[in-house]
Amino acid sequence: MPTVPQLCASGRSVLLVCCGVLLAAAAPLAAQELMSGEMPGGMIHLFASDGAVLESQEARKDLPCTVTPAKPVLGFDVRFHAGYEVGVPLKELAGDGNQLTMVFRVIPEGHDDDPVYFAQHVSVPALDDVDRGPASLLGAFDVGEGKYHIDWLMRDRAERVCSFHWDAEAALPPRDKQIALDIAAGVVRQLDTETFKPEPPVERDHGASPLKVKVIVNFAPQDAAAAALPPIETGALVSILRGIDREPRIVKFSLVDAAQEDRKSTRLNSSH
Repeated sequence: MPTVPQLCASGRSVLLVCCGVLLAAAAPLAAQELMSGEMPGGMIHLFASDGAVLESQEARKDLPCTVTPAKPVLGFDVRFHAGYEVGVPLKELAGDGNQLTMVFRVIPEGHDDDPVYFAQHVSVPALDDVDRGPASLLGAFDVGEGKYHIDWLMRDRAERVCSFHWDAEAALPPRDKQIALDIAAGVVRQLDTETFKPEPPVERDHGASPLKVKVIVNFAPQDAAAAALPPIETGALVSILRGIDREPRIVKFSLVDAAQEDRKSTRLNSSH
């Protein structure tokens, strides 16, 4: 069962615990659960009030919040990543505790009868009414090429509702049309957060011209002051390496740390 995120406040800082990992509130990426029916392909069961809000296409702010859609962007994993950022004034959540429930659906163009639903729950601890500014939450999902309509809502325990509706388009520029995407056009997927998940074996082509490749990788973070690679950079590196490993003509490849290669080059130069 997924861990329920917890919204925590301490002084002027806000943190989000998502899937057991503590993330800074400047950009917490909260996990959405893909909603499904009781049977494969079955109907999604929504509260009548949630269904009415999603259908209305009216932006509501009974619960004050600001929703900023994120344009779909192609990642190193050859998937388009789309999503949104939500800002909620912490003073609106003051009290003995609360829970925010987000429900949204993504509808591919031309498939109005086949929306994909997601849900997300965030537990809010007891907060005083001191104005600490907004809490910021991020949501994300993956799509293939195409146009999509998104209907989104968030409600608290008092049934106050914030809702928003927007359109998004994922498109490759003409010069990149040859790229083989990981998700078919018009398809919506849950964001894949498992960076190191296992993949099925690749059948290698040991024909006339098998390839042996050495890959020199810079494992240092872009921020020189950082102690380790941040998750977004780790994900990018892993995606690139997975892409290399999926090529059947590569029968063997080895990884070399760029820092180690630099040290080796320095030793060779100093010996002359």
